[in-house]
Amino acid sequence: MLNKNLPLYLVILLGSFSLFSCSEPDELDVLKQRINDLVSAIEKHDEQGLTEFLAKDFSAKKGLNKAQFFLFARYHFKKNKNVLVTVIEKDVTLTKKQADVTAKVLLIGSNEWLPERGQLYNVASRWKKEGGDWVMSRLRWEKDLN
Repeated sequence: MLNKNLPLYLVILLGSFSLFSCSEPDELDVLKQRINDLVSAIEKHDEQGLTEFLAKDFSAKKGLNKAQFFLFARYHFKKNKNVLVTVIEKDVTLTKKQADVTAKVLLIGSNEWLPERGQLYNVASRWKKEGGDWVMSRLRWEKDLN
């Protein structure tokens, strides 16, 4: 015989699922989306958009600060009309205050529709919360020699 309370349990169970679906997004998912948005900004040559992804105390390889990194990026944007960034492997170590992200990244550049330059890089970055958003505070890269 069917339990008379079964419909009530089903309503409670379905209600619980809907509450979970409306909960705050997982921090790991938010960070991964920020990384994807950063890649999109790079591919669009969106220098202004890059500012929202870099921390106030941002530093990059060879001691580049935020302003110097923008000059570096501008140089490469002018050199490459088209930029394609493909993240091949990504590993994220997340704590409440920061995240360390390592990845293999394929970077391809061209001035026409055929790729003219390409290189695989090992990239390491540190992200932190600033003003409620994940921003990159440190970026290091080196050519992948494998």
